[in-house]
Amino acid sequence: MTGEKPPGNPHGDDGQNPPDSGMGMTALSYLLGGMLVWGGIGWLVDHYVGTKGIFAGIGVVIGTAGGVYLIVRRLGA
Repeated sequence: MTGEKPPGNPHGDDGQNPPDSGMGMTALSYLLGGMLVWGGIGWLVDHYVGTKGIFAGIGVVIGTAGGVYLIVRRLGA
């Protein structure tokens, strides 16, 4: 009849455009990747300079900030 809504999807899925479940994994990989890469670079600097963890900690913080930046920039979160 006119004016009535079509029946809902009985299967409970979102039809043709399901939500992108890969966005969460992408965000997680940006964070972990940034922390590991920049933390590793900081660890190498620590090893070369002779300090114990100062630059590794700074690298992890920089990597986390870079990962958050990439998440906001590329995923629009």
